[in-house]
Amino acid sequence: MGILIVFFGNEKLATGISPVKPVIFDAVLDAGFEIEQHVTGKLTELRPHKSVIAVLAAYGHIIPKSVLDQFPLGIINVHPSLLPLYRGPTPIEQAILDGASKTGVSIMHLTAGMDEGPIYKQKTVRLSGDESKAELTERLQHLGSQLLTEVLQAIFSNQIKPHNQPHPDRATYSRKLAKADGDIDWTKSAQQIEREIRAYAGWPGSHTILAGKEVIINAAHVVDKTGKPGKTMVEDKQLLVYAGQKALNIDKLKPAGKTEMTSQAFLAGYKIKGR
Repeated sequence: MGILIVFFGNEKLATGISPVKPVIFDAVLDAGFEIEQHVTGKLTELRPHKSVIAVLAAYGHIIPKSVLDQFPLGIINVHPSLLPLYRGPTPIEQAILDGASKTGVSIMHLTAGMDEGPIYKQKTVRLSGDESKAELTERLQHLGSQLLTEVLQAIFSNQIKPHNQPHPDRATYSRKLAKADGDIDWTKSAQQIEREIRAYAGWPGSHTILAGKEVIINAAHVVDKTGKPGKTMVEDKQLLVYAGQKALNIDKLKPAGKTEMTSQAFLAGYKIKGR
């Protein structure tokens, strides 16, 4: 029988992208622990337990001190950023939105402050600048599971101590996303909109109107064209939309009520004036 542990989180629902495998949950088992309870929703799900330690990943709820105090060895949080950067609920999306050159995973001791706790281990991931949310999520999940497997037994046996986050005065924060964040503002630069398309994939999605039809843009790339923001054009069988700076060439999109399609397939079914 393994060491009892409580797991807080639901990796499958964390990003709005399906399917997502619960690899961090599985890492707890691989480290030799037995899940006594799995809390996926509100803290009212937490029942009396015998566990002295817990793991939290992609949970989405604030843990009050009254719950932290239930675990003498603490709650160990797998946070997908290089803390103190990108504290908060959407660190993966924010790294993409910022065009960050790197991010990573932090294994930390949870405290009452938002992602302010000391760190057991961190590892950096270099970014190419074209990662989708799904790709980066999967990459960081697997890294987080690897790091957790490496340290969880050592934490339990008091063989490793956490260290304070470096330069806490330089902390940055991510925020909870809303549906309205997915409404494309074509006065923004094409580069920023392209980042939003990758960061908001799955949910809230990047919504706009093309040819009088509501669509979600799933993939696009920046082209060096200039025109009135929001205006569409067709060039060499490519669908372009002008932005505040440059333009986006739409690669994949999903009209309301339809499946995802290429811009060429969209142009075959919907009339857009081109040249």
